[in-house]
Amino acid sequence: MTSTPGTSQLRRRTQEHYNRYPFGFDQEEILQEKLEHRVSGDAIRALKDPKALVMDVGCGACRIARLVRRTTKARTVSVDLSMESLRAARKHESGPLVNGDNLFLPFPDDVADLVISNGVIHHTPDARASFMELARITKPGGTLIVSVYNRRSWYYYAYVYVGGVIRWLRGVIGDRGLKLTVFPFFHLATVGLLCAITRRWVRLPLKTSWNLFHDQFTTPQCTFHTFEEIAGWASKAGMTCQETRCEAANQLATLRLEKEIRT
Repeated sequence: MTSTPGTSQLRRRTQEHYNRYPFGFDQEEILQEKLEHRVSGDAIRALKDPKALVMDVGCGACRIARLVRRTTKARTVSVDLSMESLRAARKHESGPLVNGDNLFLPFPDDVADLVISNGVIHHTPDARASFMELARITKPGGTLIVSVYNRRSWYYYAYVYVGGVIRWLRGVIGDRGLKLTVFPFFHLATVGLLCAITRRWVRLPLKTSWNLFHDQFTTPQCTFHTFEEIAGWASKAGMTCQETRCEAANQLATLRLEKEIRT
C-alpha cells in the first residue's frame, strides 16, 4: 500500500489517540474467558510445536503473549502502533515488543505459524490492506485469526447513533464533561456486560474503563465488516476459512483462516 497524505494523517491521529488512551483491558477474568471461549484461545491451546512463532498484531495490553506463555512454550512477538500501550505492556510482558504499523509490518513474508489480530484492522486507514499484511506474514499452512467489528451487531447502531452524540458532546464539553455525564453509565454497563460474558464478577479499574470508552466511541477511524467480506479478502490472499464465530456479545466477527500451501 502506498501511503497518501490522508492515510498518514489518519495513522498519526490514531497513534496519538491510543498514546493518550492506551488499551489496557487485561483483567484475569477477561484473559481466562479469551483462553477458554474464543477462537484465538482455541488456536493457542492447539499449538504443539515449541518453536512455533505467534504474532499478535495490534497487541495493546499483550493479552495474547500472556495466554501463550501460560499454555505453551511457543515464541511470541507483539506489535502495536502506540508506544504508550507498549510501555504499559512492558510492566508484565518480557517478550519482544515492536512499535509498528500494520499497514507496513516490518517482517518478511511467511514468517509466523499463528497470527492473531483482535479488533484492530477496523481502526486502520485501510482495513483490507491491513488484512493483506496479516495474510502476508502468515506461513503457508499457518493460521490467521482476525476479529473485526460485526456489521450485523448491535454495536454498529450504538457506535453510529450513541457514539455520534458522544463525539458531538466531546466537542462541546470535552473529556472532563464526559467523565461527569456519559462515562459513568458506560462504566456500569460495561461491568454488567463483562460479568454476563465471563459469568463471574469482574473488577474493572476506572482508568481502564475510561480508555476502553474512548476505544469504543471516539477513535479516529472505525469500520464495520461482514464474514462474507473478510472471507472474500481471504480468498484473494490464498487463505481458506476454517471457522467463523460471533464473539464479545456479538460485537466481533471472528474468522479462523488457513494459508494455503503452495505447490
